Formats: sequence, structure tokens, C-alpha cells
Amino acid sequence: MKFYIRTLGCKLNQLDSARLAGALAQAGHEAAGSEAEADWVLVNTCTVTAESDRKSRQAAHGVVRADRRLAVLGCAVRAEPARWRAQVSAGLVFADPDALLAHFGADSEGAPYPLTSRTRLPVAIQTGCDDLCTFCITRIARGPHRSVPAEQVVRQVREAQDKGVREVVLTGVNLAAWGCDDTRRPVRRRLAELLEGLLRETAMPRIRLSSLGPQYLDDAFFAVLADPRICDHLHLSVQSGSPAVLRRMERGHDAAAVLRVAQAARRVRPDVALAADLIAGFPGETEAEHGETVGLVEAVGYARLHVFPYSARDGTAAATFPGQVPPEVRKARARQLRALGEQLRGAFLRTQYGKPAEVLAERDGTGLTTNYIRLCVPGIAEGEVARVTVTPGAVADRR
Repeated sequence: MKFYIRTLGCKLNQLDSARLAGALAQAGHEAAGSEAEADWVLVNTCTVTAESDRKSRQAAHGVVRADRRLAVLGCAVRAEPARWRAQVSAGLVFADPDALLAHFGADSEGAPYPLTSRTRLPVAIQTGCDDLCTFCITRIARGPHRSVPAEQVVRQVREAQDKGVREVVLTGVNLAAWGCDDTRRPVRRRLAELLEGLLRETAMPRIRLSSLGPQYLDDAFFAVLADPRICDHLHLSVQSGSPAVLRRMERGHDAAAVLRVAQAARRVRPDVALAADLIAGFPGETEAEHGETVGLVEAVGYARLHVFPYSARDGTAAATFPGQVPPEVRKARARQLRALGEQLRGAFLRTQYGKPAEVLAERDGTGLTTNYIRLCVPGIAEGEVARVTVTPGAVADRR
């Protein structure tokens, strides 16, 4: 059979799809170059917002309209399997990816770890979450918090290293909670232990971290961050700068924790790039509370912002909260935060001009510095490291 996987959503979903592709290929199936060439189209769904849920359904229905055989899986299906089975009667619906593999005579056991490029490889170190964030459906879709054993993570990173990969990106639903017994009570934070083990037991040149909850980052973490093999780029799951909004979100951190993280990171890595996810227009958010978020963004001086207008997701507590902010107000606040993010991005880049940087080249003639600036490196082979000076003309992505 020829298969094509359409993936919606986060890096973890992309990694799940790559694993599926590896297992199917091991069983003798062939990856098609496009949906039109495929016998089966597998849609790996996302459900983090109402909009992503809608796009997942749209993708599935588009496959059926194109007269292709359809199988759906992923977070949206796990969150509402009965609904998906009712709405996608023309396709197969799998809440469990192992069941999908079994249907096609495949097995994840022994499947090759997916290498998407020589440049970098995502490595999942945990999945699931025990937090009760009022806007989030992921806890239902991904289940409870589970950490991948340290020895398994080390083995995967060594395998990637042996195959020439120069950077791994540690990923997870609640990445910074690795090693915690319960993400709601991060009494014993252990991410630093895992990073120390990777530094000690592998020679991977770069270890990059995906999104992190500020409340899990302690002194031991910042001590490890000082090592130059850990990329000086922290993407923080902040969501708001208002104490009252953060309490309504049940985020588990406050604005003071975010400022503490920023200060601690800059003490050990002065050129660190700080990024943040923010939700604009959460239920009940007043103009003053929105202003508190603007104030925190300015105080931290982020290098990059990812801003989303609040989107009510059925099945979450926040969808039932009073004081739902009108959509046009949510969008206006999101635009304001994005514009501020652009200003701060420019300010961060100006602090880097004239400084030397190591760029890990990709196929398109660009590459990333350790602190996540995309620079042009023409003529450098994929997977090679170029030493360049950061200049305005070299920046390939100002977003």
C-alpha cells in the first residue's frame, strides 16, 4: 500500500507521524509523495483549540471528497472518539495508533527511529499532563503525565549522533515536568538531571528544548543551561502577564516566576533568546489585565512572541466561564501583542549584530544559531556548522 500522512498541530504530532511512517515502511508499505498518489491518507489530528479541531475535520472530509481512503488518528480523536466515528463514517477512526498499525499489518516494535534530516531530530522525553489549565483539552487528548526513562532518551540521542545528526530537540506535552511524579506538584524538579546525563553520556553538539513551563525551572536547571551545548533559547509557556488571569487559567505560575526565569537565564547565558506563548482575550480579561500582559512582555524583552486570540474549546472549563471577551476585542489585543513582539524582535536582533555565531545549515541554504536566529549560509552543506557574523543582511527570518 502507498500511504500519505497529513499532520496537524505540534512537534509532538509531527514526531508521532514520523514514527508511524517508519513502522509502516518497515512492514513493507510505501510512503507516497502526495495525497493524490496514495492508496490511504492518514490524518493526524489536533484539538488544542476549536479552530484546530475544525481544521482537522476539514482535512478529513477533504480526503473523502477527493475519493481517497481515509484513516484518522491523533489528539482530536482521542479527546472525542465517538464524535469522530459519527462524523467520519466513510473512514477508519483510531484512538490508539497501535491499533492503526495493526490494521495495516505493522508494529511499532523495532521500527527505526525516524530521521527527518541530518540537521536536527525531535526526541520526545515525556507526554501527557496532570495540570488542570482551564483552557486546555490536551490533558484529555494525551492522558496523564508520563516521563520517558532517562536511559531510553540517552539511547535515542546516541543513535541520532551515530547517524550524523547535530542537534536534538527535546519535546513533550509538559516538557519541563520530566521526572516529576505529578505535574501539579512539581516538588522534585528533575529536568536538570536528564540534561546532565545527556551532556555526560553523549557527544551531541546541540541540545535544544521546546516549550517549557516557568514553574519547573529551578537553580539546577540554570546551572546546566550554562553549558554551551544546551541551546540558549527558552520558549516559555506563559499565556498571560496578569496575576488574576493566570489564576483563572490555573497555570501554576505567576508573572514573578516569568521574570525570575528571564533574569536567571540571562545571568548564565547573556545572549539567550526568550520566547513566549500568549493567549489574548481570555474570559473575563479586562483592559487593565491585558495591560499587565503588555507590561510583562516589555519587562522581559522577549525575542519572539507566539500570540493567539482565545478560542473556546468544548470540554474545557474556560468555555463555560462568564465574561467571554468579544471576538473582535480578542483579535485587537492579539494584534497589539504581535506588533509589540515585532518591535522586541528587532531590538533583540540589534543586540546580536556584529557577534560571531555558529549556524547549523539546513537544505535551503539557511540555518539556526543556538539562540534561534535564522541566518543565510549559502554554499554550506546540510548538517554542517558555519561560523558567521550576525548582520542585518544575513538574517533570513525577522518574524
